[in-house]
Amino acid sequence: MIAEKAYAKINLTLSVGEKREDGYHEIDSVMHSISLCDEVTLTEARGISLSIKEGLAPGGKANLMWEAAELFFRETGFSGGVHMELVKQIPSEAGMGGGSSDAAAVLRLSLAALADMGARLGADVPFCVAGGCRRCEGIGEKLTPLAGWAGLPVVIVRPGVSISTGKAYGLLDGFSRRRAGTAESCIGALKNKDRAALLASLSNDFEDVLFKAEPVLGETFSYLSSLCKKAMMTGSGSAFFLMAENEVQQRKLAAKIKEERPQWYVGTAETIL
Repeated sequence: MIAEKAYAKINLTLSVGEKREDGYHEIDSVMHSISLCDEVTLTEARGISLSIKEGLAPGGKANLMWEAAELFFRETGFSGGVHMELVKQIPSEAGMGGGSSDAAAVLRLSLAALADMGARLGADVPFCVAGGCRRCEGIGEKLTPLAGWAGLPVVIVRPGVSISTGKAYGLLDGFSRRRAGTAESCIGALKNKDRAALLASLSNDFEDVLFKAEPVLGETFSYLSSLCKKAMMTGSGSAFFLMAENEVQQRKLAAKIKEERPQWYVGTAETIL
């Protein structure tokens, strides 16, 4: 039996290029792992099976873990199978790499060709295999390790709306304006442990288009921005993260949001390497 923790991620920066001929998009994103995680247990079995022990997630072949297991056995030529158990803590369809991280935990059965296999499952999977803090380029498979900054307290908020990745990219394709990339300034801020510069460098191309297409996201952003200096949507949504100044402010922010928006998911975490 193998037990893996599947850590969530946040996008500190996310720039999206035009759609390629193969249907994929080039991205340039600084991603950082956070302590919020799912738990994945893998047990040798005759076939592939999946049990959701806690939380909400797709079952059977609709879950990316199943696809990852099939890909692993197909590509490696190994015979046999695996029974997978999932304890789900990361919100789904939130832009936090929850499904990708679960799939990455399955792929860690082997150390060979993980980035290549992961990229075929989704743009976030290669990062979730590696974890830490990395610049992710290409379609997510080109990873550059970064210094990172462990211990930054964050508050995770997800309003009651789901955004599929496909829909988000489709909306972005029809949006001609893009923000200037901020990856380089973000990398410098992380290296120098410069909090002000880090906050100034946070950016996400999806915000401009999704805040218009899904008013609840724009409203969530406005509300969170009134509570904290910097609120950012992560990935293609619909979760946001707030960079708290310290653990005391983190706890106060989380408590206030839970009280005022009890229907939302609210959690706390910290950046990890």
